[in-house]
Amino acid sequence: MIFFLLLLSAIFYTVPFFISHHFWWLIFLFPVPLLYRTRTQNVSFMHGFLWGCAVFTLHTIGWIYLIANMAGESWTIGLVLGVAMILYQALFPAFLFWSTTKTITFFSIHNAIACLCLWAVALWIFIVWVDWYSLWIFGVQEGYPLMHPLIVLAEKPQLLYLLPIVGKLLLTAFFLLVPMGITILLWYRNWYALLFLCTSALFFWRQPDEARKGVDWGLRIGALLCPPKLYAKDGAKSGIKIKTLPYMICSTTDDPEIIVKIIGNYLKKMVAQEPAIEIIIMPESACNISNFVELPELLQLWNSENIGKAVHIIFGASRQQGDDYYNSLHWVYDGKLQYCYDKKHAMLLTERLSGLMNCDYVRAIYFSEKKPITVSCCERIQLALLKDMSFVPYICSELFFSELPDDCSKESIIVIVNDLLFATYIQKILVLLARLKAIQWQRNIIYVSYAYSLFIDDCGGCKQVNE
Repeated sequence: MIFFLLLLSAIFYTVPFFISHHFWWLIFLFPVPLLYRTRTQNVSFMHGFLWGCAVFTLHTIGWIYLIANMAGESWTIGLVLGVAMILYQALFPAFLFWSTTKTITFFSIHNAIACLCLWAVALWIFIVWVDWYSLWIFGVQEGYPLMHPLIVLAEKPQLLYLLPIVGKLLLTAFFLLVPMGITILLWYRNWYALLFLCTSALFFWRQPDEARKGVDWGLRIGALLCPPKLYAKDGAKSGIKIKTLPYMICSTTDDPEIIVKIIGNYLKKMVAQEPAIEIIIMPESACNISNFVELPELLQLWNSENIGKAVHIIFGASRQQGDDYYNSLHWVYDGKLQYCYDKKHAMLLTERLSGLMNCDYVRAIYFSEKKPITVSCCERIQLALLKDMSFVPYICSELFFSELPDDCSKESIIVIVNDLLFATYIQKILVLLARLKAIQWQRNIIYVSYAYSLFIDDCGGCKQVNE
């Protein structure tokens, strides 16, 4: 019975991430099978290890496939690395379950509610460890933020109304009160248990007021980004100042001149169709040119004379400086390179190797045709793209792996993302995480990847940019 409950908990923890639109509510149930059983049976080290293996396997199956696929003919190495990462991470819930059981035994705690509270604290520690610390062994103090249970609640952003007020740590504790209430109700089946459950649910219950019910999120953000005279109430496209170009141009050629000309043709068509455009954004790694600084003549193909008007062009491309190889956001205006912002976070295996993996054999598999990304130490800048508004750039994992913003402004964020290699469900999770960040940081976000181009406001509502 205990093994069935462990598997059921792992499934409840995973399904909301795969099918968040319909099953987001299941996330409240994932602790219940574990908590329910702790009343009559101790949970051991092996139980925790098996539960951890199930949870991490289900959650990271897409990443394991990606790691194996990137290894090409050496896919077995990628598979071994993925399995080793699962086994390593499963050790933490195993130790956590063992230590909680030992604590209850050592202090002779027999009260069921007291034991339930201890197990809820253990789950809270597990969630925080995964979110902040689970990958520290690979050289950087960071976790795996795509497993936090609050992410799927961004599907219904009104549920996260307390997030900017109490913070993620405390809201996670409030989140665990709901499965505790369900467990107590299953145990005792009385009015007191029902009252506790209803009270704990209040932390996530907010009925939108009349003003919010009629809000069109796209119009709300469009009004922010565009002057009212340009953004009509009926959403007329003539007032849209921001457009995206979600293509990886480097997939077609390696010739810088051809790449610049292809992008120039796209820009010219977009300007002809939408004369009010002032900003055009492309995703991370959209171009494989690493020396735009040395190509001022080619960039003239993007000036007002060639594309129809002067526009700000934001796109991702690598940048090489000496022996350092940066993943950068480039800003071009009227055919001139204005600034390059270098990424301050590098993803494990896809952009860097840790000390544990940094050997000739693994390096030959994952970085035989490219160099590892150099982590930048530059200050985060503001891009003055509109007359009365600036934007702060983030590149992919910089947003997802940052608990708090590293800039002091309240300006809107432009985040460019490379999600081409990810499974569809991971692409969706990244969007939900960006919506969570918008609520948590109280910042508007323009999210541009190959799969999604979205305006996300500070309440978590989103709207397609190119509609």
